[in-house]
Amino acid sequence: MKEIFDKKKKVGWREVKGLVLLDTCFIIDCVMKNKKIKINNAGITSFNAEELIHVEKRLKGKRAMRNFLRNTDFVLVEVPVSPGYWMQEKEFVESVNHGLLKNIADASDAVLMAAAIQTKSDVLTKDKHHLFTTKLENFLYDYGIRVYKELKDVQNT
Repeated sequence: MKEIFDKKKKVGWREVKGLVLLDTCFIIDCVMKNKKIKINNAGITSFNAEELIHVEKRLKGKRAMRNFLRNTDFVLVEVPVSPGYWMQEKEFVESVNHGLLKNIADASDAVLMAAAIQTKSDVLTKDKHHLFTTKLENFLYDYGIRVYKELKDVQNT
């Protein structure tokens, strides 16, 4: 799967604005339900790409995941942190916003939101525990960032 990400257009996390960032769990949900994503400005962080590569081994639909990634138009937003390095995750998140970890308990989930704040991007996720919460929605209000759980909600804005 790494070769698929290598072929995608790469942009720095400080160089791009106004995307819709796709969370790992959202992508897996789309693959399992055979949904297509048609958004002009979709992005996946390198952090989430690494998570997808890691979980690919456990997915029953490996071919479906690969086809989904090949056939979905998105840019790869390169962030300077990788999954599994908790201290670096926290440092990255705090470098973007000191209050973010007070609103998201899991630093791994907060990496995506830090990238969203930096890139002024909305987020598509299925994570109801950490990312799709009223507390986080209120926190992100001043940034103009919205967190969606359904593709149709993004397409209607």
